[in-house]
Amino acid sequence: QYFEPFIGGGAVFFHLNPPPYAHISDVNEELVQTYRVVRDKVEQLIGDLDKHINTEEYFYQIRSQKLSDLSDVEVASRFIFLNHTCFNGLYRVNRKGQFNAPFGFYKNPVIQNKLRLREASKFLQGVDIQCCDFEDALAKAKYNDFVYLDPPYIPLTPTSNFTSYSSGGFNIGDQERLARLVSKLDLRGCKIMLSNSDTPLTRKLYEG
Repeated sequence: QYFEPFIGGGAVFFHLNPPPYAHISDVNEELVQTYRVVRDKVEQLIGDLDKHINTEEYFYQIRSQKLSDLSDVEVASRFIFLNHTCFNGLYRVNRKGQFNAPFGFYKNPVIQNKLRLREASKFLQGVDIQCCDFEDALAKAKYNDFVYLDPPYIPLTPTSNFTSYSSGGFNIGDQERLARLVSKLDLRGCKIMLSNSDTPLTRKLYEG
């Protein structure tokens, strides 16, 4: 089986074309809901994406929406729109968990790609998609399963720290917890690949 508990944009997941026994997850609820909508309601999503326009006023109007007032398709549509029109495609939230990246001022952003969305939908059929912590996501990983870990990276410098991908952030304690879990997965006989920045702390955590 294939496990990826920090799915993000899913570059490795989509490239590998894993078997149906794939489990992807993330702590970002909007991201997880978007993946589920792409899997289960892609035509409705494509239809809703048609309504969006690339103006600053409209961007902030959509950004200010309360998720509780939206359907699952509208949440996914909003997520994709903001991702493609915000500054640098940066997903960032404040302490209240509210998306707060600014407008990107792109002339002709591709807000939707029908072909890619439909391809992704076919690819995601049968894939288990969960919103949970990485330890919960990997509780059932066993011998010979492949686990790809792409957590928020350890900052290279004190000023480069970025942990606001989710309202709880991802701190050094989480990095240490992840390193301990990697050792446990290794003992279980899992095949593991992990991405991170090359820092003294990274080398210390994964020594041996």
